Amino acid sequence: MTYEPDCPFCGRQNRTVISASLNRCAGCGIIFNAEHKSLSYDRDYFTSEYKEQYGRTYIDDYENIYRMALARLEKIFRMIKIKPGLSLLDLGCAAGFFLKAAKDSRIKDLLGIEISDFAADYCRKNFSIDVIQAPFAEVEIDRKFSIISSWFFLEHMADPAATIRKIFSMLEDGGIFACGIPSYYGPSFSFNRDDWVKIHPVDHRIDLSPLSAKRILKQAGFRRVKVYRCGYHPERVVKRGSWLYPFFEPLYNVFSRLAAYSDTIEIYAVK
Repeated sequence: MTYEPDCPFCGRQNRTVISASLNRCAGCGIIFNAEHKSLSYDRDYFTSEYKEQYGRTYIDDYENIYRMALARLEKIFRMIKIKPGLSLLDLGCAAGFFLKAAKDSRIKDLLGIEISDFAADYCRKNFSIDVIQAPFAEVEIDRKFSIISSWFFLEHMADPAATIRKIFSMLEDGGIFACGIPSYYGPSFSFNRDDWVKIHPVDHRIDLSPLSAKRILKQAGFRRVKVYRCGYHPERVVKRGSWLYPFFEPLYNVFSRLAAYSDTIEIYAVK
């Protein structure tokens, strides 16, 4: 009897096969990895492994990550009522750069959750922000938050549907869930699918699209969902040296911004 993998959100087996392990659910529209494997995120992940991918260590990339954090907070503040006593929980907070940006933006009630002892300790020592070092699935917090964020965290969860339900339950009414996540509605999947499949991380359980993100979050109870492009890579469609690029890039810029057409997306959902 052939094994038919179930969608981690709707449980359906009606799917399009992308590769031996990757499938697109016909119901939810997500791509899910049937052979997902969790990896360890120790000190090497934030130093040598991160440097191998981005050319510098995670700690050395502080200014870039902090700048992105401030831009993400601006989007959050456009959707939530600004009031004294805002609280923020950052899931998979790493070394705490987003929490530091929130602290500098005058949010005082801050908490992180992070499985890496190196990263959690860095945040505590350098930014004086509390971090619970444990997997999110094992953490029980008897309170609610104004904002819950997770930047490239949700795709690592073995049970992303349960994670979203837990996040929803921990938000105040009117609170915001903000996250970044890989998207298959972007140039890499559209124009270079073989390589996209080849380098797809084994520890990524799901990839979304703007449409599937809105669908699953509204089904979870969120009443308003906005999706933005996160990366901007027109050169993944037309090479920069091509004569066509100067004509193509402005059009691509407008399209990718309006359609959130990007290999990574940011999602902001109101409870």
